[in-house]
Amino acid sequence: MTTCLTAVAEAAPVPAPPNIQAVSWLVVDGASEQILAEHNADAVRQPASLTKLMTAYIALRALRDGTLGWDEKVTVRTSDVAEVGSDEARMYLVPGQRVTIRSLVQGLIVASANDAALVLAERVGGSLSGFEQLMNDTARQIGMQHTRFTTPSGITTPGNHSTARDLATLALRLTRDFPEYYGYSSRQHFSYGKFEKRNKNWLLGMDPSVDGLKTGHTAAAGYCIVATASRPQEAPAIKRRVFAVVLGAPTAAARISGAARLLNYAFSSYRDDAAAPSSGRHFVTRPAAPGAGDAGRT
Repeated sequence: MTTCLTAVAEAAPVPAPPNIQAVSWLVVDGASEQILAEHNADAVRQPASLTKLMTAYIALRALRDGTLGWDEKVTVRTSDVAEVGSDEARMYLVPGQRVTIRSLVQGLIVASANDAALVLAERVGGSLSGFEQLMNDTARQIGMQHTRFTTPSGITTPGNHSTARDLATLALRLTRDFPEYYGYSSRQHFSYGKFEKRNKNWLLGMDPSVDGLKTGHTAAAGYCIVATASRPQEAPAIKRRVFAVVLGAPTAAARISGAARLLNYAFSSYRDDAAAPSSGRHFVTRPAAPGAGDAGRT
């Protein structure tokens, strides 16, 4: 089953979206999957560590299917860590070390550890090339039309590319199939032995409604983020969820402020209503009446 993003039907005027310092961006409602605003959403970009959203999806799927166990221990091989540079995010795994799948998944999501990504890829895919095949097969299955993966970690690699629209599709599918992802992506810190790392999604400490999802940065990709927040809506009384994708921001602060502005814009300018039974959807997103939306948090 693919995820299909649709444009919002504007029955009433809405404010223009905020000015975002980034090459491309998109904001989408989580329930209706309607795109509320976008800019260069189909521009092909290096996704940096947003690649790990797919790595996490495949690992969580293997855990769900029983081919991988949370408490299973794997032995780190030299090949798993030899290619991880000293300037890359990592858990400081060493050859011969025994580490649980649970720790690897936590390190992957919270600390964006490249060595965790490589160890998981070797275990699940049998080899890096085998895992990359799983990544690309899954991307096609869920409707990522302009994406190709050539690495499980997101380091700058020829041919590794995606778009804001495709990454929104992945974020929606990942959190729908595996809502437990929020339990990891909402953590502000990760520690393993003497290693401790702060989650670079600074929105987690700024806005209590934010609980994910992933940041990324390389020189080629710029600063990137997929952020999500869940906030109550009064009429009808539901809890809305919104996702924002920002690619190619010039600084870490710009990606955070850009994502925050997009989330606040979506909550304040739109609302979710029950959809007509004939539509095949549970909700439809419509422009909110002036003053009726959420006022924003950050």
